[in-house]
Amino acid sequence: MTKFFGMGWQTFMSFVAAMVSKEAVLGVLSAIFANSGSIFDSTSGTAAAVGNVGELASAAISQAEALAFMIAVTFNVPCLQAVVSTYQESHSLKWTLRIAVYYIGTALILSCVVYHVAALFI
Repeated sequence: MTKFFGMGWQTFMSFVAAMVSKEAVLGVLSAIFANSGSIFDSTSGTAAAVGNVGELASAAISQAEALAFMIAVTFNVPCLQAVVSTYQESHSLKWTLRIAVYYIGTALILSCVVYHVAALFI
């Protein structure tokens, strides 16, 4: 299912962790590819990323998937604190959920388009 959006399960887990904080992406990829700790520790920022995670990930991720992943993370929800701040300012759970779904939906649609177009050329 996640391959349709251009991401394998590894990059999709990092995409989900990016909703908590963008910094968690590298830690989660490190936990998955280099076994450098648990995914929870990586998402919460208590685990350190290993230095060669780029080499390990590039061996397992295609260029089209990497491009789709970068687009997905860029257009994803900025962070959990931004969503909480939206709720505190708007006092509306409905609008907060609409905004979060808009971010996630846009990120997944764009990553899907980018992946399928890039797969034609790369």
